Amino acid sequence: MLLPGALEALLDLQETIDRTFDTGFFDGAISSRGVYPPVNIFKKNGDMVLVAELPGVKKKDLNIEAKGNTIRLAGERTIEYDKNVSYHRVERKSSKFDRTLKLQANLEPNKVKAEYKDGLLVIWMPCAESDKPKQITIQ
Repeated sequence: MLLPGALEALLDLQETIDRTFDTGFFDGAISSRGVYPPVNIFKKNGDMVLVAELPGVKKKDLNIEAKGNTIRLAGERTIEYDKNVSYHRVERKSSKFDRTLKLQANLEPNKVKAEYKDGLLVIWMPCAESDKPKQITIQ
């Protein structure tokens, strides 16, 4: 027999667990849903490129860090309106984000470059020389 409120607490717990799994945090797949900011990562000319959608985020509010085989994107989107407005619907919200993405190769952190324009962040991440394929000469 469940105590009063226990069923509601269990349903709340289940909903929280479902939301956690929906973020893609535990997902090793190449696509996920619910994670902000959404990113694409691909290899071009032997190096990694990351493209992130960040509409409404100011460049000064972005923080990018590279170390080993990880890249970290952190920042904040601020939505501000005049204090004398009457809200009818609120779907766009201010929010902080912090994503650390594990890559398939180590990076050269001192050579990572980023560009931000029109809500798109592009990060060029050169792979470490030790992770690039080497041509083997047959003797």
